[in-house]
Amino acid sequence: MTRVRLPFAALLCLITTSAWADLRTYDVDFQYRNEVYQALSTLLTHFPGQMNTGSYGTVTLLPSGQILVNATPETLEQVDRLLRELRARPAPATPRVTLRYWALLGSPSDSPLSTNVPRTLNGVVTEIERFHGKLAFRVLGTAAVVSQSGQGGEVDGTPLSVNQVAHVQGDTLNAELRITLAPVGELEVRTSLRRGEFVVLGENTQKFDDVDGTLFYIVHWPE
Repeated sequence: MTRVRLPFAALLCLITTSAWADLRTYDVDFQYRNEVYQALSTLLTHFPGQMNTGSYGTVTLLPSGQILVNATPETLEQVDRLLRELRARPAPATPRVTLRYWALLGSPSDSPLSTNVPRTLNGVVTEIERFHGKLAFRVLGTAAVVSQSGQGGEVDGTPLSVNQVAHVQGDTLNAELRITLAPVGELEVRTSLRRGEFVVLGENTQKFDDVDGTLFYIVHWPE
């Protein structure tokens, strides 16, 4: 996939160490805005291969969505050129990832726990019962997290909190996940999913409302 960061290499050779005091604002398409802002911030603050050399400019993301750059006139001209090239050859936007999560407790079928499992999990429940026998299920927590491919996303909820970094490659993704169910504990796992797939990430025995059961952590990548 073509990424926005490649054209920034040309800017490295033209950053100067002279004093900078010129301001210029830039309008950048929303889908590229964060990537352009982060790349410019990195390039103008840290010159590659050198340590503690100070800043070569400042970059600010304004509430209006514009990017404000304070740098030398020469550097600003190169930023102008870079953004013109980007508009002429727009790179595909970084894919967004939405993953859904459930913490599901399965207990003996004669347990007093009420069943509140959504129909979307019917297939998962059927597969779990193939290995564990007939169970009564209860959803203890659920969450949905949206992030850009390769970047972190998180939701801090009660009782379920999730932190995810998911890398999309077509109709598959590789994910690094940290799931916390209060007050039970935390699960950290790496997994791969296909689009539309449900995955049981892990399971452990758990007592809930004085009933022994098995806790299942489930993730789904919707189509």
